[in-house]
Formats: sequence, structure tokens, C-alpha cells
Amino acid sequence: MNMQQMVQSMQKLQRQYEKEHKLLEEKEFSYTANGAIKLTLKGDMTFVNLEFIDKDILDKDNAEMVSDMIKLAYDHIKDEIGDAENEIANKFKMPGGFGF
Repeated sequence: MNMQQMVQSMQKLQRQYEKEHKLLEEKEFSYTANGAIKLTLKGDMTFVNLEFIDKDILDKDNAEMVSDMIKLAYDHIKDEIGDAENEIANKFKMPGGFGF
């Protein structure tokens, strides 16, 4: 393979990577914590929705518990998005550690 073919091949891989990453950024990720709240974010961490499934949880005495559930849901989704990003990155990793 000559240098020009190699550059073209790398450019094609980069376009494929960018396409897959863009799809990830638009994908919605949701997590339901304790059957009470459901948080939805996009793959670029944009907030989409916070749904209170169990309306009884909105009592003022539950404020700390609700906060903990939102954090739990956020952390879970953040990890799920991170795993998806790693999967894409590993798919396009080149021998010798090069990749996008």
C-alpha cells in the first residue's frame, strides 16, 4: 500500500468514526432509579427528561433521597455513555496504538 492509499484509508476510517460518534451523541440513554424516577440524557450528556414515576416521592421529606436517585441515574448513564464511547474508539484503534 502506498502512502496516498494509506492516507485515503485513514480518512475513510476517520469519516466512519465521526459518523458513529455523531450517532452516539444523538442516541438517548435512560435509567430508572428505584422505580421512582427516570432520567434521560443524550449521548453528548444533553439533558432530555426527568420523569417522576412515583409521585409520592415528591414529598419534601424525601428531598435527599430524590437527589440521591437522580445522582445514581446520572452516574449510571454517564458510565453507559463512556462504555459506548470506548467501544467506538476501540473499533477504530489501529495497530501500534494509533486511532481516533
